[in-house]
Amino acid sequence: MLAGLALERRDLDTAEHLTEQALSIAERRRPASEFLALLDRAQVWAARGQVGGALATIETARLMLSGTKSVLLERADELEALLRLSLGDLRTPADLAARLPTASRGLLLARIALASGDHHTAAEHLQSSSLGDLTPRRALVRELLLAAAAIERGDPTAPGIVGSTLQTARHEGYLNTVVTTAPQLTKYLIEHITQLASDPYTKRLTRAAVAVRTSQPGAAESRHGPIVPLTESELRVLKLLPTSSYLQIANTLYISHNTVKTHLRAVYQKLGVASRAEAIRRAIDLRLL
Repeated sequence: MLAGLALERRDLDTAEHLTEQALSIAERRRPASEFLALLDRAQVWAARGQVGGALATIETARLMLSGTKSVLLERADELEALLRLSLGDLRTPADLAARLPTASRGLLLARIALASGDHHTAAEHLQSSSLGDLTPRRALVRELLLAAAAIERGDPTAPGIVGSTLQTARHEGYLNTVVTTAPQLTKYLIEHITQLASDPYTKRLTRAAVAVRTSQPGAAESRHGPIVPLTESELRVLKLLPTSSYLQIANTLYISHNTVKTHLRAVYQKLGVASRAEAIRRAIDLRLL
C-alpha cells in the first residue's frame, strides 16, 4: 500500500525501500503478502527501466501461489502484459488478456490496439459498456487512453481532452499512472511543455514524463552525440529546460535572460534542432536529460 503510494509519486527510492521491507517480513511465511510485495518490486524496477528484471520477478511471484487458483494471479498476468507491451510484443499481451476480468481485459485490449496504431479499435474498447463500473484509477486510465487515441488520430480536440484528463489526475493525486499509461500521451506532454500551466504538479509531471521517456526500451534511437559537445553552462541550462521558463532558468542559475537565450541558441545549433520541444526530445535521445 505505502510502496504503491510512493511509486505513484515517482519516489522510486522510497517505494523500493518499502517493498524490500515488506518482503523481509513476508518471506516464506505469508505467500499472498510475498506475492504482492514481489509485484510491487517488479513495478518499481519497471519504473527504473529494468524491464527484464521486472519480468523475472513476476515469474518468482507466481511461484508463491503455484498450484492455487488465487484471483491475485490476475495481477501478475496484467502486469506482465503491460511490460511485454512496452517491449513491442503484441501477441503475448493479447494471450494474457483472455485471463483477465472484463474491465481489465477491455483496457488492456485498448492499449494493444493503440500500440498497433489502430486508434479506432482502441476507442471501441474504451467506449464499450462492458467496462462497467471502474475504480478511480482504472477510470483515469480509460480517460488517459482516450486522450492518447485522440492524439494518435490527430483530433483537434486532443488538447482539451488532455487538459481535462490532467485536471482529474491532479485532483486525485496521480502522477506515475499519467506518464506510464500511454507512450503517445507521454510524448505529447514532453512536446507541449510550453503550453502546460507552470505549477508544482505540472513540473513534477514533466520531470516524470522525461524520466519515463528516457527509460523506455528503444527510446534512444540515435546515440550519436552533437559534433561539438555542450559546455557545462549549456548543459545546466538544458537540464532546466523541461520544467522552467527562460526567466526561471535565469533566476535559478543567477544569469541574465539574454545569457539564457545565448546558451540556448548554442544548444539548439549543436543538437541540430529548431525548437524547445525538439531540443528536449533530442536531449532525451542522447541521455543528456
